[in-house]
Amino acid sequence: MSTPSLDELKRLINPSFRRPLLLHGTGGKESIRNRISQGRWKELLKEKLIRCDEALKEPIPQLPRSLYDDFFSTGRRDPFERLLGNRRSITEDLAQAYISTEKTEYLDRCRDYIWATMEEFTWIAPAHAIHPLHSGIVTQVDLYSSETALLMADLWDLFQQNLDSETLEWMRYEILRRVLIPLRDHFNEQWWARRYESNWTGVCCGNSACALVLTALDEPWGVELLHRLLRTLDKFISTADPDGAWVEGAGYWSYGFLSVIYLSDLLDKITEGRFDLLENPLIKSTATFPIWMYLPPRSQVNFGDTGDGPNVFPEALGRLLGRFRDPSIAWYMCRLEEEGLLGGGSLRDLLWTPSNELQALAPKETSKWYRRIGVIVTRASWTDFDAPILAVKAGHNDEPHNHLDIGHFIYHCYGNSFIRDLGAGVYDRDYFGEKRYENPFCGAEGHNLIFVDGKGQAPGREYGGRIVEYVRDPHYDVIQIDLTKAYPSHVLSEAFRTLIFLKYEGLVLIDKVICQKGAMVESRLHFNGKPNTTSSGIKILRGRGRISVSCDAPSVNIGIGIHKGLKLQTPKHVDAQYISLLAEASQGSATIETYIVPYQTDKELHARLKTLINHTSLMSRGRLLS
Repeated sequence: MSTPSLDELKRLINPSFRRPLLLHGTGGKESIRNRISQGRWKELLKEKLIRCDEALKEPIPQLPRSLYDDFFSTGRRDPFERLLGNRRSITEDLAQAYISTEKTEYLDRCRDYIWATMEEFTWIAPAHAIHPLHSGIVTQVDLYSSETALLMADLWDLFQQNLDSETLEWMRYEILRRVLIPLRDHFNEQWWARRYESNWTGVCCGNSACALVLTALDEPWGVELLHRLLRTLDKFISTADPDGAWVEGAGYWSYGFLSVIYLSDLLDKITEGRFDLLENPLIKSTATFPIWMYLPPRSQVNFGDTGDGPNVFPEALGRLLGRFRDPSIAWYMCRLEEEGLLGGGSLRDLLWTPSNELQALAPKETSKWYRRIGVIVTRASWTDFDAPILAVKAGHNDEPHNHLDIGHFIYHCYGNSFIRDLGAGVYDRDYFGEKRYENPFCGAEGHNLIFVDGKGQAPGREYGGRIVEYVRDPHYDVIQIDLTKAYPSHVLSEAFRTLIFLKYEGLVLIDKVICQKGAMVESRLHFNGKPNTTSSGIKILRGRGRISVSCDAPSVNIGIGIHKGLKLQTPKHVDAQYISLLAEASQGSATIETYIVPYQTDKELHARLKTLINHTSLMSRGRLLS
């Protein structure tokens, strides 16, 4: 459903809705306590109570100005943001501990944390702040300030009968002062109010709208601001791929859409079911996006800055499952729970009753083409967790959280991404600054791409690639990408990448390049596992499986390269290896044809490699695609 007119929205809202609004439809606190005494929440609550008991004894972690300023002098984000996140999560845990046990010491300590939050000189993270900071009027709203406003608004609503009137009054005042009034008066100054494909738009609009509904909808300008936020969310949702993909990847899909789902619940309550934000067909399509990105047993397609492990919010998946009745969502939640990855633990995860009566079934189709963002994911099987999966990316080089990765791909089998994406690097000033593409995590050299004389792709929307052909057959898939425009014209004049995915038999990668005569053309494949160089190529071993990477042409040299000392999002530094397939464009063109075979025994390897070679030969003669 698109946003109604302002007058219609005013007619839809029941101005006399009861509080606490968040408890409507939950069965009340007693029902919540019964529900969380078993299953996944039983263990979650046990861990939370241990943490809360420690918080009763320990002083509240301080956020000194010097720690805030550390970002401006060093570019580091983690020291401040980690401590800030810890304060917010303890506040929420203490609230849950009180709801679960009714022990007043948890509420009293939660109140201390609420006051500590209100005493912070800003709710905006240093990495997002417009510097220098000025006292007086607040004009900026970022991810962190909107999230803090949502947390404060949730507690303000839930604890109307539990907190003292002074604390409640100050909570509402700070939500207004730091987030809602800045949006009322300075909405057009927020960059995220115009960059609709960014997760910022969903997070800031959704969180702020939730805070508004919970605390300030009775202000003379309240419904008008809600209407403005909803219209912006319409534009945010409209940027999703019609088939449901999100250009920033599954991790940022979860983050960006979470508060939209939260808001849908509140709008349903204040309009008595007359306004359903989830009625938008794009939201229904995108509900299954993280399922298609799933790489069993514990990974996901991690193009861009998305993490390599599923980062989902069970309350959001549960809400989408209940609304759309899609059995594949139930299947995905079961898989994550079996692997211990479902996680959760938010307030709404505590409050919302999960929908678990639907039969869990994997998707019927095995391939998905997200045309708008240029991503294809295809797999041999959903139920065989060893089965090969291929994920391929086109797009352009000015996407949110962009990497220079047009034509990049992941090849996953036996529970491991043997040909992998390196993932996201450390979020610091340089990572989102002018030096971004000097970092192998973001630059072309850290991806499975084509290089000419060591030169790769360039940043900018004008540099992109197109999937020009996708053939789907029960036994194989053929994907062809025109990569020409992803490179500056002085690097090459034409480049095509063809991937022939023969399901269990393996993958054929064919790179064809026209460039300067005598240039050296390289196909680079980053891998995950232990390499073993043989006379026929390179074998990669990891876990219970392995792959062979080989090339028939004697003119192609196969070797191993390395990126040294990459900074991960953990304190560790690692080296990342890649296979280099190098050929000379002796007549101004080069073709590199690579066979990637998954196997567990040598007999299996030889049989599958023979199948790949025969299939490619038939294709080259036009006998398979005619």
